[in-house]
Amino acid sequence: MPSAPITFITNKLAAIVRLTTACALILALAFHAAVAHGAEKNYHVEFDTPADIEPLLRQHLDIVQSLDNPRLNDSEWQRLIRTAPAAIANLLATEGYFTPDISHQTRKAERVSTVKFKVTPGTQSRISDVEIHFSGGILDQAADQKPAIKALKEQWQLTRGKPFTQAEWDQEKRRLLAELVVFRYPNARIERSRAEVDVETNSVKLSIAVDTGPHRRFGEISISGLQRYPENIIHHLNQIKAGDDYSQNSLLKLQSELQATGYFANVEVVADTNAEPSSPIPVAINLTENAAAKVGVGVGASTNTGARTQLTYDELNVLGLGWRLNSSLKVEQRAQSLNALVSLPTTEKGYRDSMNANVVREDIEGQALTTTNLGVKRTWGPRNFEQSVGANYLIEHLNLDGAESSRKQAATLSYGITLRHTDNDLMPTKGYLFNAQFTGAPLNTLSEGNFLRSYIKTQAYYPLGRNTQLMARIEAGAVTGANSAPATYLFRAGGDQSVRGYAYQSLGVREGDAVAGGRYLLTGSVELVQWLSPQWGVALFTDFGDAASDVKNLEPVYGYGLGARWKSPIGPVGADIAYGENTGEYRLHFNLGVNF
Repeated sequence: MPSAPITFITNKLAAIVRLTTACALILALAFHAAVAHGAEKNYHVEFDTPADIEPLLRQHLDIVQSLDNPRLNDSEWQRLIRTAPAAIANLLATEGYFTPDISHQTRKAERVSTVKFKVTPGTQSRISDVEIHFSGGILDQAADQKPAIKALKEQWQLTRGKPFTQAEWDQEKRRLLAELVVFRYPNARIERSRAEVDVETNSVKLSIAVDTGPHRRFGEISISGLQRYPENIIHHLNQIKAGDDYSQNSLLKLQSELQATGYFANVEVVADTNAEPSSPIPVAINLTENAAAKVGVGVGASTNTGARTQLTYDELNVLGLGWRLNSSLKVEQRAQSLNALVSLPTTEKGYRDSMNANVVREDIEGQALTTTNLGVKRTWGPRNFEQSVGANYLIEHLNLDGAESSRKQAATLSYGITLRHTDNDLMPTKGYLFNAQFTGAPLNTLSEGNFLRSYIKTQAYYPLGRNTQLMARIEAGAVTGANSAPATYLFRAGGDQSVRGYAYQSLGVREGDAVAGGRYLLTGSVELVQWLSPQWGVALFTDFGDAASDVKNLEPVYGYGLGARWKSPIGPVGADIAYGENTGEYRLHFNLGVNF
């Protein structure tokens, strides 16, 4: 008989034996680990102390943090118990308790070992005196110049009679130093700080000495990385001049404005504060340019206008003049548009000029509207107080289901103002936004008649608590003058940014089988957001509004709903389910960013 089959069978049997042995070993180790785990001792820490003290101890004490350590044993447990009283005393000292009474008891029950600390913190120490001394260039500046010594002392928050805590002491020192470092004195430093504790009187005397260093000024400005675009883009935005007082805010503002132009992928504005103290501080502007042309393709969807496909083309240096072209072709289920916007570089006086042209077609709620626009616009002012003027020529073709079609034109002049006063541009939690726009047709020869369109919108944000936020919105509009104003300048309401619970632009004036625009608009919203985590929250809201041909015909309808909120990197994202009281229907709505 050939030996090959026997060898094959022998090898297979050997492999099975090895596999069986390995499995048995694994099972034995797992059983041993389970037994060992079952035999592990459990350790517990208890506190008998005022309720406001216990969270501090549980958060920072090593003995509490070690409870989750699987390697904790009796020897380490006893060491932690011995060192805990000193650690507790140190923690209490950071809150101003310098004479605590600390004791502990231990007990054992089978495999459970418990230690209970009784902590009487004593009397919290209070500030008895504060001394702030300055040296350096600040002593030579005029009394009315900032930062002023008198104002810095008045702004000090840890004053006589207040409880002492290490956290507030450190915070006030940082804040005092920051006031100096950001303007005139970038080399300021704390020479000495001391908190003298008197345990007999439960008082703390604070003293701090600050050397501001010399008064510093800006020197020459250098630019690197600029190849494609004209240098006047930088010079027109730059408000920093050689000889100006050093200001960190000026550096940050220039960096932000350059980044916002769209010409650069990265901007870094750096002042070399380590330069010779007697010399002006050189400023370096380091740039990484964006490509001169960019093509983009995108798809998406909107609960207002349906599925969307979009093609974009951007050119950042039209005719070699630094003019920016942003163009797009957008095809949606209920709207299509072709847009072109040419933005000129900011002028030396801060004006931002632009030219636009677009063709738009919308077919919504029985109203099919095709418009062609040509316009120019000038904008100026900082983001928190922005103004604009413009001129526009419009031709529109209007088709209403069950009503007559029309063709109208209008040559208009406009003025707009936007105020932004919030604590955060992307994620506002406190403050307000306000926008007003006035558009008029002054020439009968180029319009269907004289009219004035007025529109205002404001949003307010107010924190009701650390994780609770109230938001309110009001929007109003009116068209006065000729009754033949183009439909583009009339108002309809309903949809994501208007009255949730109702279809997009479904609230207006009924003409035939369509919903047409009205001469008057009023909408509003009140929303309560409860943040459940740093990123996620839930919202409860009520919306109301209507558009009508006459003020007396405004009959606001109401929508109610619940939503989810997510703090995304580009702003708040919301998904809402809203109920329309008048229709008895539920609708899904999406919102992205701060719509203003």
